[in-house]
Amino acid sequence: MFAWIWRGLRTGIVTTRYPSAAEAMPSAYRGRIVIDLNRCDPAACRACADACLPRAIVVQRGTVRLDLGQCITCGLCLDACPTGALTMTNDFELAVRRREDLITQIRGVDHDGNAPTPTG
Repeated sequence: MFAWIWRGLRTGIVTTRYPSAAEAMPSAYRGRIVIDLNRCDPAACRACADACLPRAIVVQRGTVRLDLGQCITCGLCLDACPTGALTMTNDFELAVRRREDLITQIRGVDHDGNAPTPTG
């Protein structure tokens, strides 16, 4: 095994230039999930949560909770969302210092008609 590592170091072959240079992601790459706050209505729909296999999306009392630490980026939630409020970006840098920073929560439209707001 050490011979293999030593040979790789001597030849200068590098598998990736990251982080010194940005790498182009494939067109079908599934990265960070983003919720469009203007299109999501958690008070009326929970299709994304029902489709989510690892239960990374939870809808309760008009609030959507997305836990990127549990998400396996399978894309089932995107297909299930009738409003197209969920999208996947090419962002793959999900490292955080605190576990809580991987959790996003949004509230649905309130009784005064105000738009959804992030809560976490």
